[in-house]
Amino acid sequence: MGREGFRRLRADWEAVKDNIMREAVLAKFAQHPNLMSLLPSTSDAEIVEHTKNDAYWDVGRNMLGRVLTEVRRLGRSKLPNAATDRPRSL
Repeated sequence: MGREGFRRLRADWEAVKDNIMREAVLAKFAQHPNLMSLLPSTSDAEIVEHTKNDAYWDVGRNMLGRVLTEVRRLGRSKLPNAATDRPRSL
């Protein structure tokens, strides 16, 4: 979306994008317990997001991998209830 060039990003995007991604990932895993059940199978392995066109969220900085690792560490018991809770930042 931000790379498309025709949509303006919010002015504070660089300051808030990590927390927004955390909230989105927490909400996704809260709504899809089957996905959460896969994370423990990665044990303590480093989680790496790989895509050819994004050096921030993928291998370059691997921010998405870091967020997924945080969610794995939190575990299912700490995830917000998808029906009642607003996701919180890690």
